Amino acid sequence: MKKILTLMLLFLFSIIYFSAVLDDVIIENLKTVSLDELKPLYEKYIGFDVNETAVDNILSSIKATGYFSMVEWTKVATDDHFELIIKVEENDPVSKINLNIYGVELIPRETLEASVTLKEGKAFSMSQLKNTIENLTELYQKENYIVSNVFSQNKDQSFVYITGKINGSQVDLSITEYALYDLEFTGNIDGLDEVLTKIKKEVNLKLYKNYLEKSKLLRIFDSEKNYYPKFSDIQNLYQILSKYVYFSPLSDIQFVPANTEKPSKILKVFVVQNLIVKTPTYIEKISVNSTLYDFSNLATTPATFTNLDLLNLVQAVKERYDKDEYFININPILKGNEFIIDVTEYKFGEVKIEGNTRTKNYTFDDLIKVSSGDYASRKSLRETYVEIYKTQFFENVDFNITPISTNVLDTTIILKEKEKKFNFMGGGTWAPPEEGKKWYEGFAAQLQLSTINPFGFGQTFSSTISLGFGGRIVSLDYGIRKPFGKPFSISTSLSYNYQPNTETLTDGATETTVSTDLTNFNFDFSLSTLKINNVKYSFGGGINYKLEDTLVSTVVNSSEISSSTSSIEYVGANIMAGISYENLDDLIIPSEGVYLFASMQKYFNISGDAPVALKFQEEFSLHFPIKNTYFGFASRLYGAQIFQQSGVDITNYLNGLNSLRGANLSGDMVLLLNNDFRYINKEGQIPFYLAIFADTGYVGSSYDFSNSFEWSSGVELGLNVPMFGLIRVGEAYYNNNWNFYFLMGRTF
Repeated sequence: MKKILTLMLLFLFSIIYFSAVLDDVIIENLKTVSLDELKPLYEKYIGFDVNETAVDNILSSIKATGYFSMVEWTKVATDDHFELIIKVEENDPVSKINLNIYGVELIPRETLEASVTLKEGKAFSMSQLKNTIENLTELYQKENYIVSNVFSQNKDQSFVYITGKINGSQVDLSITEYALYDLEFTGNIDGLDEVLTKIKKEVNLKLYKNYLEKSKLLRIFDSEKNYYPKFSDIQNLYQILSKYVYFSPLSDIQFVPANTEKPSKILKVFVVQNLIVKTPTYIEKISVNSTLYDFSNLATTPATFTNLDLLNLVQAVKERYDKDEYFININPILKGNEFIIDVTEYKFGEVKIEGNTRTKNYTFDDLIKVSSGDYASRKSLRETYVEIYKTQFFENVDFNITPISTNVLDTTIILKEKEKKFNFMGGGTWAPPEEGKKWYEGFAAQLQLSTINPFGFGQTFSSTISLGFGGRIVSLDYGIRKPFGKPFSISTSLSYNYQPNTETLTDGATETTVSTDLTNFNFDFSLSTLKINNVKYSFGGGINYKLEDTLVSTVVNSSEISSSTSSIEYVGANIMAGISYENLDDLIIPSEGVYLFASMQKYFNISGDAPVALKFQEEFSLHFPIKNTYFGFASRLYGAQIFQQSGVDITNYLNGLNSLRGANLSGDMVLLLNNDFRYINKEGQIPFYLAIFADTGYVGSSYDFSNSFEWSSGVELGLNVPMFGLIRVGEAYYNNNWNFYFLMGRTF
């Protein structure tokens, strides 16, 4: 006890004895290193009592910069204050930095050079050299490449290698990018020819040897960069290998250099087969312990089986479960002359939700397809992910699967809520005004405010105000999913639209002007059931008020000879019922799935000349991707019919989101076919697609097809911008003209 007390007193005495106020730090002999770069290392100590430990920290920090071959110090003390004088000697300056890239420049040289922290003309620093190499490594890692550097443990197990070399006063940075030349299987592969061919086809790696065999003409339509594998490619190989029971954990994957003009490597899989029997064995009976399936078809007459024969039986059982994506574990057992395939069928245990600090569980819990006690399957996890993500309540959805017993898996759904609750946009826009109007009439000021689930109750709010010379629009929309946990969704919309329009027709000295002021108020309400087996029912209604004042005046030789006014004013109502089926993987930019919709809408007269009519709408959309690529096809068939009884005419339009792109068509009966070939990329911060499309549409008073079909084709770019949602722009070739169009909202 006395010893500990003595040590504590000595420590306290050393602090008091050596403590003094640091007035300043003066660094001498700086040449290429600026004082501003070093100040952060010591300025926090100035003006405070410091001891020898603090001085050591300052000196250590300066040495750690790596710029100096010598660091010495002295103190100039006055009473209980002192100045710290540090004398340094800089390393020789770097005369030149060479960045050598051996490959195809997977990352632009300018981006790589910007991450170099060594500077020409500045003292050399080993710390900065290491920092530079780590920065370059991080750039490749962010692009998902398999990269290592001179400081890595497994330098050879990568497809990008980064190193640095000091060459006198010069520094050579070298980046070697390796293409994937070939995929080879070696080792114990006898009898696996068919399996290995199937694996290669499933993996679908782009092999550099195939690129080298292409003619120069075909290479124009390809990119050499496609043959440089990413981490996801190798991960996919591991996942596919895990689907087959032939490969022992002792199997290994190595990257072996290949002899090609540009650096490349061969991906070699060294196969060690799982061992059930060492020599051919006589089997009298085969049995499978399974609850979900009947494997009586595997029963056979007594015979002699090799190890590969038995593995083929196990693989057949595994593939049956994999088809329905169940989680299982297979344990083959040889018991005397009986071969038993023991299958552990996992079930879901406790299901928990984490991360939704704001969002109430009842707003989305019906979308969770994982239930305690059910047989565990990847399909139910995937459906849960897709459906929850489509609500747009969360930025990310993930799962943590934890085994808690021999056949039970606890599941935690990990949610990441969106940090930004409200999206606000304001500003001015300009669009070409209609013919006969002044150029400045195209200006408009817009204000948009939207949010999804800001308070955690599943609400959606949006409002738009647009004020311009050509009119004004104000709209308010509100929706809520499962209000108070009830099994339905509600949406409402209130809009006001004022649209003045003036058209002038000149015939010699006679000028006729038609001025129209249109005012519209709309209120719509809809109620939708929750999806059951991807089917949803919708019911709704609305009220519409319309006032249209028209002034017609005729002027001859600048003298008005006639003038007349007329008004149309009415209040109408409508009710709607619809049914839809949807299993799309994304509601904004889908790449896979089907959408079906049909509705009936009845219009009623309340006052005035409101329309009385019956309207039907039908839609069928199909999306299917091209496997292992970013490409896919999308097609949509849309139809709408109006059966008018009385009142102001209602018209179907092929424009907006239901459009023959590049045209505006209208009629009682419409038919539309949209076809896209798309490149879809959702991995970046702004998901997007680029499409080549071909559309055809029909409008008429009936489906007698007396009118000809209209056609358009072109290109479209869709951007899912966080503040605005999906923005679609394109150029459509229609009626011998290229027409630009702009759309906001979902794609079909």
